[in-house]
Amino acid sequence: MINIAKFLLLPLLMVPGAFAGTAALEGFTARTLPPVQVPAVSAPAFTPAPSRGAYDWTGLPAYIFSDQERLSPPIVDAIGRTRMTLDVALYNLQIDAAVEALVKARDRGVKVRVLFDAAHVYPQAGKQLQAVIDSGIETRAMNGRGGTGAMHCKFALFDGTLLETGSANWSGFAENSSYENIMFVGDRDIVDGYARDFEWMWTQARPAGQPEASAARPSAPPSDPTPDVNFNGTMLPDYAFSPRGGTEAAIVKAIDAARSEVDLAMFTFTSPGIMEAMKRASARGVTVKIMLFSGQKFPFFKDAMSGRMGLRFKDGRQEKGQMHNKFAVLDGKLLINGSFNWTTTAENANTENTIFTAEPAYVAPYKAQFDKLYSTAREP
Repeated sequence: MINIAKFLLLPLLMVPGAFAGTAALEGFTARTLPPVQVPAVSAPAFTPAPSRGAYDWTGLPAYIFSDQERLSPPIVDAIGRTRMTLDVALYNLQIDAAVEALVKARDRGVKVRVLFDAAHVYPQAGKQLQAVIDSGIETRAMNGRGGTGAMHCKFALFDGTLLETGSANWSGFAENSSYENIMFVGDRDIVDGYARDFEWMWTQARPAGQPEASAARPSAPPSDPTPDVNFNGTMLPDYAFSPRGGTEAAIVKAIDAARSEVDLAMFTFTSPGIMEAMKRASARGVTVKIMLFSGQKFPFFKDAMSGRMGLRFKDGRQEKGQMHNKFAVLDGKLLINGSFNWTTTAENANTENTIFTAEPAYVAPYKAQFDKLYSTAREP
């Protein structure tokens, strides 16, 4: 994994023509993305777009939490900077400004591909999804695997150089009502892995409006060929994808390597394998704190209590909002984040995406966000 531990604070800079209104960017802090130094190594298996290195992410935030800043302005800004390729995989889309930015990107010559969850396209797509389809942008839809599977990813790749991901769908509900997060990542290994995952999903998806069209047969998702995230001497992948791509196994491996603390902010948690790892951690003296959305049932309630784990429930920011995060911070040194709820459905049926990173520039703020939310969550 490329070392971006030296987190440089760059001035907020608007790229000319990148975004129509500077007012939408007010409130951004100096948490900007660090420049990535690409080492002279042999090319990865995936050949990225020819524009690698040309994308200017100056001023884009490395992360955003929805209770602190709006999610949509940096996403729209990032789309506006794209010049060559834009690949987007979204469970749902309900932000008009994002639709407009996608269409503008296509109109200026960007090769735009958008992948949606089939259940949000059929039998009738929402207004924003339909607008993307009607615009002529190349759009496909897919299920996960099995009768309950979904295309549950939430990520975008800009010019094959920058990744945006996290818990948040591109929706007003995520931005205004729920506790969510997004992160922008420029690590070459991670970006290339996500590009392979997008291609893997794209071949299995069908053009929107053609649910009976032919598509590639389901296969195993791509995996990290060089797992090099060092967590307490245990090597973890930079990324993992579902279904059945080893995400749960990598999470269990990380928890088994924890020495002091496991902090979990999770929308829903039903994975027996991960819960067993949590119990093992608690038994060896690791402080385990679990924070779930209050609207979810927790099948391991007694296990958590008997294991002396900290368990709390958190509402959304508005009456119908959710605590929709899906991240964990281990020992204050490792962040696990993405679209993956810790459930058997996410592991075995959905298409999902997860990042593992030990970069302090991401780990520290996510740890602080967990502590803040946990302090106001209610005990059972």
